[in-house]
Amino acid sequence: MKKRILIIILLAVAATFANAQSHTYLGKRFMFNADATLSPAWLNQNPMSPHLQGLEAKWLRRYLGLNYWVSPSVEAIVWDKGSVGAGYNFYQSPFSGIHYEERYSEYYGTAYSWSYDFSGLITAHGFNVFYKQYVGETFAPLGRYFKFTFDGFFYHYKTQFVADEDALFNPDAPFHDSGKDMLFGLKVEYGRDFLLWDCLKLSLGMSVGTTFGGYRVAFKKLTLDDYNPTLTYNNYARNRMLGAYWFGVKMAIGFLAF
Repeated sequence: MKKRILIIILLAVAATFANAQSHTYLGKRFMFNADATLSPAWLNQNPMSPHLQGLEAKWLRRYLGLNYWVSPSVEAIVWDKGSVGAGYNFYQSPFSGIHYEERYSEYYGTAYSWSYDFSGLITAHGFNVFYKQYVGETFAPLGRYFKFTFDGFFYHYKTQFVADEDALFNPDAPFHDSGKDMLFGLKVEYGRDFLLWDCLKLSLGMSVGTTFGGYRVAFKKLTLDDYNPTLTYNNYARNRMLGAYWFGVKMAIGFLAF
């Protein structure tokens, strides 16, 4: 079913691109963009964590933490106030959590539970398709806009034991477990495009959205004593992506090619 949905989306994008042939800006209709989206990551391990490990002040390590997404794309003008596009997504970040297990002691004849902190690394590749609606007294590809984006992520994660809750992911340490899955998201962005020399496009924007998953451990302050055997490594990996996805500040540079 998921493969069919992806095929339908790709066919719809292809059909829209084909329809763009009659709409241009100075005779050009296709743009190539390089997007980077940043968001604060003050409460979680994040891509900046390994680089800030040497700072003694924990508060400084926290408030310098940032998430990032990299999303190059190709975009086409489809009418005077609209454009469509498709692109590639990349995301990578450490994450952490608590793992719970139940075991049975043959010696005592009873069951007991135990828990431990773990650290992990998630890497996601994926795609995005979007529609951009320009608003006000302007026209594509410049001025204020609303952008509606559907994202797909195919990710894998790996985890390891950590000695304490402040330990950071160490890529040289042995791995305890690994897995892979997919996650989809939907977001809305408001921003502005600037066009220089009729070919170089600069974009600034802010977005809000949600992934369709990752809420299992959201809004919870779990400790080793809060036994919850239903949580998995994958729950924490998906929650890390949700935390990086729901809000973002976008900066992009593009080129009106042909």
